[in-house]
Amino acid sequence: MRKVVFIFFLFYSFLHSDNSSDIKVCAIRVEFIIDSLESTTGNGQFLFENEGIDCGDYLIDPPPHHKSFFESQLKAVNNYYRDISNQKFGFDLASSMVFPSDANEAYQLEYTMDYYNPYSSDIDQEQSLTILFRDALINAYKIDSIDYNYYDMIVVFHAGIGQDFSLPFLDPTPEDIPSTYIDRNMIETYVAPEGIIIDGNYIYKGIILPETQNHLLYEISLDMFNTSEPCEYQYGLTGTFALMVGFFIGLPPLWNINNGDSGVGLFGLMDQGSNNGRGLIPARATAWTRIFSNWEDSQSILYNSQITLYDDIPDQIARVNISESEYFLIENRNNYVYENVSIDSMMYKSYEQSGYTRFPPFVEILFDSVDIIKDSNGVVVSVPDYDLGLPSSGLLIWHIDEAVIESGLSDYSINSDISRLGIDLEEADGAQDIGKESFFLFNDPSSGYFGDMWFKGNLEYERANPSYEGLNIDFGPYTYPNTDNNDGLKSGITIGNIGNPSDSMTFTVTHDLIMDGFPDTTAHIKVCFDLNSDGVNEIIGGKDSLWWSTTTDILNKRNIIGLEPNSTNDVAFGFNVKTDTSYVEVREFLENFTKVTYLKYIKLIDDFIIDQIIYEDNFHITVYNDFYGDADTLTISEWESHKRRVYFKSSFNYMIPPSGYGISVNNFNNQPSKHMDKRFISISGVDLNLDGSLDLLALEDGGSLYAFNSDLMIMAGFPIESKLKDPILAGDILGNTFPEIIGKSLDGKTVNIFNHQGVLVDRFLNPIEEDLVCLAIVNKYSSILSNYSIYNIEEKNVFGSNKWAYLHGNLGRNRTISLDDEPVTNYYSLYIRGYCYPNPIKDDKGTIRIETNNAKQVIVRVFDYAGFLVEEFKNTNISSGIKINEWTWDVSSISSGVYFGEVSIESENDLKSELIKIAVIK
Repeated sequence: MRKVVFIFFLFYSFLHSDNSSDIKVCAIRVEFIIDSLESTTGNGQFLFENEGIDCGDYLIDPPPHHKSFFESQLKAVNNYYRDISNQKFGFDLASSMVFPSDANEAYQLEYTMDYYNPYSSDIDQEQSLTILFRDALINAYKIDSIDYNYYDMIVVFHAGIGQDFSLPFLDPTPEDIPSTYIDRNMIETYVAPEGIIIDGNYIYKGIILPETQNHLLYEISLDMFNTSEPCEYQYGLTGTFALMVGFFIGLPPLWNINNGDSGVGLFGLMDQGSNNGRGLIPARATAWTRIFSNWEDSQSILYNSQITLYDDIPDQIARVNISESEYFLIENRNNYVYENVSIDSMMYKSYEQSGYTRFPPFVEILFDSVDIIKDSNGVVVSVPDYDLGLPSSGLLIWHIDEAVIESGLSDYSINSDISRLGIDLEEADGAQDIGKESFFLFNDPSSGYFGDMWFKGNLEYERANPSYEGLNIDFGPYTYPNTDNNDGLKSGITIGNIGNPSDSMTFTVTHDLIMDGFPDTTAHIKVCFDLNSDGVNEIIGGKDSLWWSTTTDILNKRNIIGLEPNSTNDVAFGFNVKTDTSYVEVREFLENFTKVTYLKYIKLIDDFIIDQIIYEDNFHITVYNDFYGDADTLTISEWESHKRRVYFKSSFNYMIPPSGYGISVNNFNNQPSKHMDKRFISISGVDLNLDGSLDLLALEDGGSLYAFNSDLMIMAGFPIESKLKDPILAGDILGNTFPEIIGKSLDGKTVNIFNHQGVLVDRFLNPIEEDLVCLAIVNKYSSILSNYSIYNIEEKNVFGSNKWAYLHGNLGRNRTISLDDEPVTNYYSLYIRGYCYPNPIKDDKGTIRIETNNAKQVIVRVFDYAGFLVEEFKNTNISSGIKINEWTWDVSSISSGVYFGEVSIESENDLKSELIKIAVIK
């Protein structure tokens, strides 16, 4: 039997649920006019004796269903919530009351049961259920003058069974009443905007429940359950009651309330887990729900940590952050009755011992083998562990998306979108199939099963990840499932070395790229370079104080340097070397001026000694410039414009005019600016294609990254489609000779790595608050350094000079670049590529572009479809290296059609001919 989830309610919005105090319950018992309807179960009156199948000592919720029976139901749900909340929430039983006070009496309603849930009617089902709730409260008040204001929660128990389960056949009693949480919107819509008012008390919400969920107690079961083991089809009321209380106290449902599709299945109370253990052992609320209710706390886990989680100790929830709004919650859940023995395994053992002739009902094993507590009414009021109803033991790994949760709290749509759940169980079998249609006749996984839990020996995991057969298992970037975020971006996280299921489970949390000890939000990394020329880089960081360390001992030894006490903002660094002494210049940006601090480093044996700190008040920033050999002074207001110039080889510089629009080459010849339609906010310099000449990476104010060759022509593959923010760094971090381009996405969520042709080769999630600082070698890895983290990319001992490693080029911030000595031109043939853009040409002009390597001349002859020459373009004076040749073709007088460009390229010792196709449409 599967629960038919409640799909017809509108719910009151809860932005937070602080369930840390007990509630007083008012329980009202109501009956209907006696009937003989076949469309409802029973006759409208409470049961006082069993009319159906007798399961003897294994009968669930046996009659008589008198006042004391419902007091037992309150005890059962109270014990459940006290257990899962770590004693922080439950019922105030001493102040709770079941009405009427007479043991065998109930309040009589004026209609038969079908009136409140008619099968064929124009009346809205929500309306009829709300009316039932109202009628019950009014009738009870008329007789006993109940002070509803004294109680926190009102529960209406009605005679009959709940319309809450789908049976393995056509339901013969469709007019049974479904269990319901009556919310404020329903009452205001169907009763009155001011709510239900009784004796001056305003009532806005409550619960409707049946007297039982056990069909076997009724005569109809004799025909319904024609099976050798009918006692297997019993369900207790505890699970349904606990679910409805969850609604009442503000726990969001974790299924799709519009169509009933499951979200977390049987692994959480607020979904199908409410009926675990035949409704006698409802699942605990999910880790997120328990945190949401302030019943438990999670512990944030740093990378490169080993964690042990226990299944029976509070606050044993590990949190591993993915991004600003996504994270994993990990908990250890254990369904063992005894060590390595579960109820399911005992059922199978009994089946073996019977010679495979009888599979015992679940309740039979539960009652005989588990230390449950049944009271004098035959109600199971306590279970030693509410994980006993789970299908297995192991870790549950929850993927939490706070953005989805926040948008779905008000209308209970947290888990309405199966493709992006707010609370998603990472299913270890590699198939995210909870809530999806299943084609399996047996062992349907759509509500969750043992293969979804994480433990060594999970054969379902091994089928998806065969390389882990017999080994401790991992949940990482390359497993099934993987640790990507909900946008499919790589997190780099591995939750690994998961062992056998136990009451304590140990695992590790690592990151593919992040160095041990990071991220560290106190680091404020500024520079990384080899200060004392010993072959090992040092790192300097800090904000209101400074620290420095060697990269080989960054975790254990950080030397602290004091700064001016009134320094309120970040610091910047310069670098200068004079004879045998190295100076690090620290600029402290104060409110009205810049303060320059010189830290003098003197090498002594294997360590450094910091001399006195000298403060000098200045109103300018000094930028040391390798080309000019002296100081280039910029005012603070000009510092941003400094990002828009690059000095190259002491012969000329590239810059953006003061307006910020366009880009020009200043070789002291006043060459005109180009690309004046674009506003660039930052440029970086690097030799992208290794032809021995400088290329520029220019970031447009909208985030588009352009690459220009030395002639300021746009290079192929650019602009990059991804929108980026500065700084734009470049260098050979992957070890393939050509430099890569590194930049954060414009939204700040990812670090993107592009190859020299603008193709995205890798990207990984990165906290929005992190800013890129530099590229450097850290512990023999090419690394990307942010202000908080160090990302080790590739094993590599040295960077060449062809790099743009900082916002301003290098650690000296002089925006000067020296290229590697010898260009690598043999990577390309004479002809690289040729094309026309746009193609087809729809306006009056198109651009023909030919890229060559060491060509001396290029000629393009354009022919029409009949073979007649239409146009000719040529360049017969090309300098060596990789070059781009472009010509504008005016087609204003050209007819629509297909044209062919014959490309002829000559070098000193080679000749190449190619053909390009061009379409003209008018």
